Amino acid sequence: MSAPGYAGLCAVVVAGWLALYRVPFNDPARRRRTALRLAGRTGQSPDAAFAVFGTVLYLALGALALTALLAATPLSLDQLVGRPTPATALALLLAVLGTSSANILCVSLLYRANPRVDVPGEIARVQWIASILALPRHYRWIIPAAAALFEELLFRGAVLLGLGALGSGFGVALAVSTCLFAAGQVALVSTPVQAYVLGTSSVTLGVVGGLLTAATGGILPALALHMSFAGFYTHLSASAGARATTPRRLSL
Repeated sequence: MSAPGYAGLCAVVVAGWLALYRVPFNDPARRRRTALRLAGRTGQSPDAAFAVFGTVLYLALGALALTALLAATPLSLDQLVGRPTPATALALLLAVLGTSSANILCVSLLYRANPRVDVPGEIARVQWIASILALPRHYRWIIPAAAALFEELLFRGAVLLGLGALGSGFGVALAVSTCLFAAGQVALVSTPVQAYVLGTSSVTLGVVGGLLTAATGGILPALALHMSFAGFYTHLSASAGARATTPRRLSL
């Protein structure tokens, strides 16, 4: 397959993955019926049962998307992962610092434009984050980490390295993988603030993760970077939710 044809296949597969994932979320009545049905079968609360269902659906569809893309490339799963070296730790540290600085700058610009914006509260209302927050606390690292694993295997692995293996230039491969990754994140939000925060952070993570993958020859450093930020956003949202539900002390 040619690189342009593979880029088109990547776009179709990612769009199909996200479209199918959104089906249970699009209709509130359908979502509620599904949650109640799952709660009756599992003994969990409706919110927790639906969160588990959404996670399993996302990962299962992601696995199918990854399989479809890898079948069109000469790469194996082992080649995507790569082999870390001692220099990988330094590259990862620099990537974390660079990504953090860029994200802080983007959020600071948002606060400058609108000082009253509630960024943690907005992020807590993103569908997939809200679902995770319905689960017990110890799942709030596991699920973002699992999602990050599949996303890195697909976007920095199958898309970025796959395009490179098919003869695409690195710049094109980086642009395609980053745009698809960011579009996938923005497709799961519902407000302009959510779109801005997750969009800018996804572009930053996509570019830095892509450079990190190219520099180290595998996705493991980018995966560690992605997991750290996914966990950070989830726990930031949990803190915002806790503050919102804590009664304020009255001053006499």
